[in-house]
Amino acid sequence: MKLSQLASELGCELLGKPDLEVAGVAGLEEAGPSDLSFLADARQAARALASRAGALVIPAGWTPPEALPCLRAPEPEVAFARAVELLRPAWRPAPGVDPSARIHPSAEIGAGAHVGAFVAIGEHCRLGPGAVIHPHAVIYPNVTIGARLVAHAHVVIREGTVIGDDVTLQPGVVIGGDGFGFARRRDGSYAKIPQVGRVEIGSRVEIQSNSCIDRGSLHATRIGDGSKIDNLTQVAHNCELAEDVVLCAQVGLAGSTRIETGAILAGQVGVAGHCTIGKGTIITAQSGTHGDLEAGKMYSGSPAFDHADWLRSTATFAKLGELQRQVRQLRQKLERESR
Repeated sequence: MKLSQLASELGCELLGKPDLEVAGVAGLEEAGPSDLSFLADARQAARALASRAGALVIPAGWTPPEALPCLRAPEPEVAFARAVELLRPAWRPAPGVDPSARIHPSAEIGAGAHVGAFVAIGEHCRLGPGAVIHPHAVIYPNVTIGARLVAHAHVVIREGTVIGDDVTLQPGVVIGGDGFGFARRRDGSYAKIPQVGRVEIGSRVEIQSNSCIDRGSLHATRIGDGSKIDNLTQVAHNCELAEDVVLCAQVGLAGSTRIETGAILAGQVGVAGHCTIGKGTIITAQSGTHGDLEAGKMYSGSPAFDHADWLRSTATFAKLGELQRQVRQLRQKLERESR
């Protein structure tokens, strides 16, 4: 694409060489003269100037040399992501149904859908237009799915699940498995509590490989619009995620956890059941909480507490041996003086 065409598509300000042909995308170090790269922050200017990239997407706060063709964007990383979509479009299989797929006669498959090899789709399912169902995916009965679902290999979507538009499920995702509900008998054995709720997933959600979203025990487990869930994450029964929540790898949410809009839980965060994580909250990696956390704050540690206090505490923790030695010396000195 010509740089001027890219600028128009991305809504960027064009700086120099509108007729430059851009053939690919690459990082600053790997880019060549026909590649587009990007500068996320003006502090990386030295790296950008050393790059062989033919053109750059740059932030609004940086003025490049006149000889360097650029696309200036208020959100350079977002603009570059769109450029990647344009210059390296994702592979998409052609519409059609593989002969080995098993689709119940009552199921409705939207226009332009692709159903791959050995896919199973149960009765009374409804798939919106443009869906792509890759090999060995299984969709149980009474599932309703919006437009442009992408379900990769070995995805399982259990009965009654409702999914919005533009949802991506990476390989091995399980939606609607039974919640971990058991009642303990007097003799110490366990009776299974039937899990009769469902899962409701909004639009523009991506759930990555081998993550599990359990069905509600009586009501619904809900994932809000725009939320992103990383690999190997567990969302238990009756959890509710609001819009644009991010759960990084190996997060575990116990039952009935509520995560409010825009919260970010970094890798391996654990949340006990019936907790509320406030709007815009950030919980750093490997933290855990068994209580509610206030909106708009950053938390660390287990049990999680204010991140700034945690930094001071961990700095002190590294000095505990020396502090203990000093206390011992002071105690000995006091004992000698008191004799």
